[in-house]
Amino acid sequence: RVRWLLAAEGLLIAAVGGLLGVLAGAGYAWLMLYGLRTWWVDAVSTPFLTLHITPLSLVLGFFTGVLVSFLAIWWTLRRMRKISVRRLLAGQAQEELAALPATARKSQIVGWVLLAAAVGMAAAGYFSGGESQAGAFFGSGAAALVGGLVLVWSLLRRGATGDLVRAGGSPLLRMAARNGARQPGRSTLSIGLVAAATFLIAALSVFRIDPSQQQPNKESGNGGFSLVAEAATPVAQDLNNPEVLALEGGLQEDQLRQLSDVAFWPLRVLPGEDASCRNLYQTSRPRILGVPEGFIERGGFDWASSAATTPEEEANPWLLLNADAGTDAEGRPYTPAVMDMNTAMYSLHLYSVGATFEMTDDRGRVIPVKLVGMLRNSILQGDVLISESRFLRMFPQVSGHRLFLIEAPVEQIPQVEATLETALSNYGFDVQTSAARLAGYLAVQNTYLYTFQSLGALGLLLGTFGLATVQLRNVFERRGELALLRAAGFRRARLARLVMTENTLLLAAGLLIGSAAAALAVLPHVFGGGATVPALQLTAMIAGIFVAGFLAGLAAVRATLKAPLIQALRGK
Repeated sequence: RVRWLLAAEGLLIAAVGGLLGVLAGAGYAWLMLYGLRTWWVDAVSTPFLTLHITPLSLVLGFFTGVLVSFLAIWWTLRRMRKISVRRLLAGQAQEELAALPATARKSQIVGWVLLAAAVGMAAAGYFSGGESQAGAFFGSGAAALVGGLVLVWSLLRRGATGDLVRAGGSPLLRMAARNGARQPGRSTLSIGLVAAATFLIAALSVFRIDPSQQQPNKESGNGGFSLVAEAATPVAQDLNNPEVLALEGGLQEDQLRQLSDVAFWPLRVLPGEDASCRNLYQTSRPRILGVPEGFIERGGFDWASSAATTPEEEANPWLLLNADAGTDAEGRPYTPAVMDMNTAMYSLHLYSVGATFEMTDDRGRVIPVKLVGMLRNSILQGDVLISESRFLRMFPQVSGHRLFLIEAPVEQIPQVEATLETALSNYGFDVQTSAARLAGYLAVQNTYLYTFQSLGALGLLLGTFGLATVQLRNVFERRGELALLRAAGFRRARLARLVMTENTLLLAAGLLIGSAAAALAVLPHVFGGGATVPALQLTAMIAGIFVAGFLAGLAAVRATLKAPLIQALRGK
């Protein structure tokens, strides 16, 4: 009957919490959509997103939350049956722990196995690509997180935490470490909440890219080009010839001198659908670009993978556009093509080099195409690139050039941009910086990362409240012990330091496990060039998490200092 009474009380609390959760969830969803309409509108290219809530979704959310909460409460009450009446009367609502239970030793083995699996998956992610690499990232991170938490739980369960700080540690530090092991499950839960939040915030920040901070570099996503221009009308003349610019644009001598260090790399264009990640719809006919021979010989860009087999091709994978790509089952020769990795994988569902698809030429013939290389985070996202010679054979009716990649000195970019748009306005010349073009493409990726990091921030908030709750519960259960220490001569400030040290140790353990799991998960991407480590930003984030958890511990310290001595000694 007591259990049923407590279960009824828990159900009432769960119902109130479920109602608050539904309201908070609706508010969180509204905030996310507001962000997509304003801060992250470049990622969805439409400001018309609205919040759609149905009564069914609210009811399902409410009852799901109540059910999960009630199951947790019922599980806790079932465990309380194992606690003796004497311990309950003494105010001790936890099981007696053996010194070295077999479960702790077994869990230690499980923890090391999970860590070994995390290292294996991280190594496999380095040698794989596409969705398998993403799976390795999440798999290694999850295994490292769970493995670290299992090892910490085993350590707490065995009561061996005090031994970790024995050498050179102060008595207060050793006491705080041992006190953390008094409630292994409770302490591990707090550590896990902080670790999970740290993992999400730290790991995802590595994949955010700010193209505005990147200078033109031949081996980067901009290929060393400062500007990208598109013409509404095909340009047949060679813009690298000053006489053409003077004739077509009416440029003066000083303007021509300004463009003397500017180089144009023209590409032929067959119009098609936008196959970049900014297009929310599935693409069936992407835009095709014809790459001239000079561009192929120049090389450049950051390559995610390629079918290169010779040293020359490995040094310049663009040469693959002129190579023999083999024939299909019907004996038709493949046309080799290069695409940005995001275009290939997420728009056309070509997940690896060697994948094939089909295009239709001007005569209506079906041309088999083989993917021979993928660029990483490039300004050529959304396009299929083939050699100009093959382009002219397939689409002989396409004349002139409509896409221009432009090399210009960094300090002259604004002047060159304005001069070209004015001089070539008859062709509808639209010029933008490569950083701005790349930022538009990367907006989707960065937005996804921001949304997941917001979930990490929510987890951090839960972890902070969890730490405060654990410490308050521990202080309440140990009020008699703490009062006895005060009666024996311990000052309040020293007891406050003891409680804060316990909180700090749990917080530090969560930060360490979460940071280590994030480092292990992103290492393959860092070594592979797909991610960079923002050291200053990460340090600031981890410091912010530490400060938030430290402030949460002050609530327990305040409860410690305000506890009445006589009532606490009497267990009231």
